[in-house]
Amino acid sequence: MSQKDQGSVCSKIPSLSKLIEESIRGLSPIQRIMKMAEPRNIINMGRDPDEVISFGGGWCNHYAPEKLRKKYQEISSDRDKFHETGRYSSILGNLDIREQLCRFEEDIFQLKGLSVDNIIVGQSSTQLFFDTMKVICDPGDGIGVLDPTYANYVNAVKCALPGSTLRFVPALDIETWEYMPDVDNSLEGLKELQSAHDLKALVIPNPDNPTSQLIPEPFLKGALEILEDRGAFLVMDYAYKTQYFGEMPGSFSLSPDDHPNLISLLSNSKWISSLGRRLGWVEASPEVIDGMEKVAEVSLLSPDTMHSITTNSYLIETLEDGSLKDYIESVRKLYWDTSRVMVKCLEKYVPLPYLEPQGGLYTCLKVDMDPVIFCEDILANTGVLLIPGVGFGPSMDRGVRVSYGPLCYSHDLIEEGLEAVGNYLNSV
Repeated sequence: MSQKDQGSVCSKIPSLSKLIEESIRGLSPIQRIMKMAEPRNIINMGRDPDEVISFGGGWCNHYAPEKLRKKYQEISSDRDKFHETGRYSSILGNLDIREQLCRFEEDIFQLKGLSVDNIIVGQSSTQLFFDTMKVICDPGDGIGVLDPTYANYVNAVKCALPGSTLRFVPALDIETWEYMPDVDNSLEGLKELQSAHDLKALVIPNPDNPTSQLIPEPFLKGALEILEDRGAFLVMDYAYKTQYFGEMPGSFSLSPDDHPNLISLLSNSKWISSLGRRLGWVEASPEVIDGMEKVAEVSLLSPDTMHSITTNSYLIETLEDGSLKDYIESVRKLYWDTSRVMVKCLEKYVPLPYLEPQGGLYTCLKVDMDPVIFCEDILANTGVLLIPGVGFGPSMDRGVRVSYGPLCYSHDLIEEGLEAVGNYLNSV
């Protein structure tokens, strides 16, 4: 065989799995969001990336607590302590951190009856959501979500459960742009989906992403009853649990001890500003946790020991001296104030319907056109980056998500950006 022929044979790439080649081909909503914000894409739009005002990031930007930073310093500077962080933890996560997470939930959210048997620690809520789907569902089972909902669920379910399809429960009225204006109607929609598709789980972020709405308590109560009757699970994604505005929802203190079909996903990413320091946990019945341990053995094996030990030490100190509550309250106020700036500027400059944030980091605008074209047009003509709603559910096919999270310390940029958007929309 000639050298040319050998090179040709060596360069032939075997086919990838059907999952990659067929089920999740093309850009996912999350990939689209990431790529839209890439400097190369912004340059192709004729804009300087350094001058773009971005409302695209789905992340918080407040500083992590200083006491947490000092705990990392303390552990890293001590030879023996740092050596300890290099060891495997148990598959469930070290007992100490699981005990402190129980204290955290009781002290901050009045969630009683939680024990270490109800908790497994993982790498992140993203990884734990994937594992949870493997534990409670079989491939082909129906999975319910609200419309709209977090865009990452689509491919997560495709990867975890081949043959399963997301079924949408209506939450956003696309005509009035109101969130769940008729709770009874949404519950009827859930009942119909449950009957038609035998849902095994309903997955709900609360506060919601992308709408930043708090899910009405009557809906959650009704949904839990419907699912309990049908032997299905309610999976609550609490990524933004500490970032609610107003009175704390009563559902935040629901325990798997009272509701064995309730599963809660939590992480350190938003409340403690540790998006890159990945640590998450699941709260569920001991039976579910036992199943999670079996799957985690092959998906993760051991959660991050450095983050576990550091978070454990931080929680011990701050739960004891009361400073954790003060920190969480200061962060909640920061995002509340930022959301008020966002609302004020939308009212003043942007002639589009929007949702008033009740927590989280976002609002959603109704644009009544292809949101990808809308966002590309806005970026090219104003230097302002918004995120198209495609992928967040059918109701967002004519909507865009606007994030104020990254601009929590830059309120002037919120006004500058939305004024530019408003001026452009009023000129065309």
